[in-house]
Amino acid sequence: MIKKESKPDRREYTLMIVPHQGQAVRRIRIPIVAVKYAVSFLCLLIVFSIGSFINYRYAIHTANVEKAELETLRQDNGVQSKEIEELAKTTASLKSDMERLNSLDAEIRRIVNNEDTTATSRAGLVRPSATYTGQGGPVQPDIGTIKNTVQDLQAAISVREQSLNELKQALLDKQARIAVTPSIWPTGGDVTSRFGWRNSPFGGGSDFHPGIDIANSVGTPIVATADGEVVQSEWYGGYGNMVQISHGNGISTVYGHNSKLLVRVGQTVKKGEVIAYLGNTGASTGPHCHYEVRVNGTAVNPTTFLN
Repeated sequence: MIKKESKPDRREYTLMIVPHQGQAVRRIRIPIVAVKYAVSFLCLLIVFSIGSFINYRYAIHTANVEKAELETLRQDNGVQSKEIEELAKTTASLKSDMERLNSLDAEIRRIVNNEDTTATSRAGLVRPSATYTGQGGPVQPDIGTIKNTVQDLQAAISVREQSLNELKQALLDKQARIAVTPSIWPTGGDVTSRFGWRNSPFGGGSDFHPGIDIANSVGTPIVATADGEVVQSEWYGGYGNMVQISHGNGISTVYGHNSKLLVRVGQTVKKGEVIAYLGNTGASTGPHCHYEVRVNGTAVNPTTFLN
């Protein structure tokens, strides 16, 4: 079988240029192959141009999006920087407040416990940071430093809470001790006889006076000098109408020669509560209150307890 050979396409197009001034007509012969190549090149050029335009538009869009995101990030970064700065100022202020609370805690302990404060106040003076990191110049705060400061403050708050609870308990204990300590006068008036040996007001030499006598008008209120429980409220020999109150820890007080008793045995009374009225009952030369303080049953000088 004989293979048929294809003949080259020799067709041509003729481009005629006809001048209007009577000059000779010019003819340009263009092979059809050249026309095909020109059309192909033009098509490729059009496709490339369209592709380049689409790519350009996409690049412009991407750049605009990234620019917007960058601007948003810049704004967010600015806001966060301001927030971090404000947070740093707040933590610094809290740290300063904690220092003042430490000093106040130590001062209160010194007032409450005097010499006992030394040991406890040291705990109260624990600072948020045990190291000294003094620096100078404007420094932009970073989140790591702020976190460390917050952790220090959290630790300091825990220590401060424990210290304040101890201080509260110490105050309550002291308040309880003061409440049961006979530290106020049982009534107003003139002290007509003091604790100790004296010339007997009934004649016949001297006798030992186990309390103090406070003279005033009959009916003057007499108050308990400390919290306690009434253990005696009756007529009792030379004491006349007498009240005895137990304050715990072996301490009791006695109020004698009353005109009227207002409390009963077993009754709990508070410091300053009226328990009787001043009188002239029992072995007495005139209206007064005989006041005694006893420790483990032994009379002691009441003035050592009075404010």
